[in-house]
Amino acid sequence: MDSVGIASTFVAQSQAQTSQALQSEMLKMSVQQDANLVALLQEGAENLQAAQAAPAPGLGTQVDVTV
Repeated sequence: MDSVGIASTFVAQSQAQTSQALQSEMLKMSVQQDANLVALLQEGAENLQAAQAAPAPGLGTQVDVTV
Protein backbone atom coordinates (compact mmCIF):
# COMPACT_ATOMS: atom_id res chain seq x y z
CA MET A 1 0.00 0.00 0.00
CA ASP A 2 1.42 3.36 -0.93
CA SER A 3 1.32 6.55 1.13
CA VAL A 4 -1.70 7.93 -0.78
CA GLY A 5 -3.69 4.79 0.02
CA ILE A 6 -2.75 4.99 3.69
CA ALA A 7 -3.68 8.67 3.83
CA SER A 8 -7.00 8.00 2.09
CA THR A 9 -7.79 5.19 4.52
CA PHE A 10 -6.91 7.42 7.47
CA VAL A 11 -9.13 10.24 6.16
CA ALA A 12 -12.03 7.83 5.58
CA GLN A 13 -11.70 6.43 9.10
CA SER A 14 -11.55 9.93 10.58
CA GLN A 15 -14.68 10.92 8.67
CA ALA A 16 -16.48 7.78 9.82
CA GLN A 17 -15.54 8.45 13.45
CA THR A 18 -16.66 12.06 13.19
CA SER A 19 -19.93 10.99 11.61
CA GLN A 20 -20.57 8.43 14.34
CA ALA A 21 -19.77 10.97 17.05
CA LEU A 22 -22.17 13.50 15.52
CA GLN A 23 -24.91 10.89 15.18
CA SER A 24 -24.42 9.84 18.77
CA GLU A 25 -24.58 13.43 20.00
CA MET A 26 -27.71 14.16 17.96
CA LEU A 27 -29.35 11.00 19.32
CA LYS A 28 -28.54 12.10 22.88
CA MET A 29 -30.06 15.52 22.17
CA SER A 30 -33.18 13.90 20.73
CA VAL A 31 -33.56 11.64 23.75
CA GLN A 32 -33.18 14.64 26.08
CA GLN A 33 -35.83 16.58 24.17
CA ASP A 34 -38.18 13.60 24.36
CA ALA A 35 -37.55 13.29 28.10
CA ASN A 36 -38.28 17.00 28.57
CA LEU A 37 -41.52 16.64 26.63
CA VAL A 38 -42.59 13.66 28.72
CA ALA A 39 -41.79 15.55 31.93
CA LEU A 40 -43.83 18.52 30.70
CA LEU A 41 -46.80 16.30 29.85
CA GLN A 42 -46.59 14.54 33.22
CA GLU A 43 -46.52 17.86 35.03
CA GLY A 44 -49.54 19.04 33.05
CA ALA A 45 -51.44 15.84 33.84
CA GLU A 46 -50.63 16.18 37.55
CA ASN A 47 -51.77 19.80 37.55
CA LEU A 48 -54.98 18.83 35.79
CA GLN A 49 -55.67 16.08 38.32
CA ALA A 50 -55.00 18.46 41.19
CA ALA A 51 -57.32 21.06 39.70
CA GLN A 52 -60.07 18.51 39.18
CA ALA A 53 -59.65 16.94 42.61
CA ALA A 54 -59.95 20.12 44.68
CA PRO A 55 -61.80 23.13 43.31
CA ALA A 56 -60.77 26.58 44.40
CA PRO A 57 -62.07 27.71 47.81
CA GLY A 58 -65.69 28.80 47.60
CA LEU A 59 -66.33 27.14 44.26
CA GLY A 60 -68.34 24.00 43.57
CA THR A 61 -68.27 22.19 46.89
CA GLN A 62 -71.75 23.09 48.06
CA VAL A 63 -74.83 24.29 46.22
CA ASP A 64 -77.50 26.30 48.03
CA VAL A 65 -80.86 25.11 46.68
CA THR A 66 -83.06 26.72 49.34
CA VAL A 67 -85.53 29.33 48.24
